Amino acid sequence: MAIDVAALRARFPSLHDHENVVRARVEEGLRALGGAVTVHSGAKDRTPTVLMSFEGRDAREAQAHPAARDVVAPAGSFYAHEAFTALKLDDAALRVGLAPYNDTEDVDRLLDGLASFL
Repeated sequence: MAIDVAALRARFPSLHDHENVVRARVEEGLRALGGAVTVHSGAKDRTPTVLMSFEGRDAREAQAHPAARDVVAPAGSFYAHEAFTALKLDDAALRVGLAPYNDTEDVDRLLDGLASFL
């Protein structure tokens, strides 16, 4: 089975657009949760990943709440020790990585889990 590379490349912009829409929904939902959530990833053009921490709360405890709703949002430095040190996160932040297969239901379950944590 041959891969049609040109067709695959043609689809990348729509995948990127979809991921950005889903990421924007996550960020909007996090803002709605109030000041207890700090989002550390805010560049306009970036991968569909959101890094967050919780004032006075341990992100390692937070990860259990989305997980109970079948959402994987791991806590830790993710091999980015220097970035965590610069952000003074002490290896305690939650990362949400989005992909083309994620949809609004995934986002709603994530936000519901975080709301229950907070």
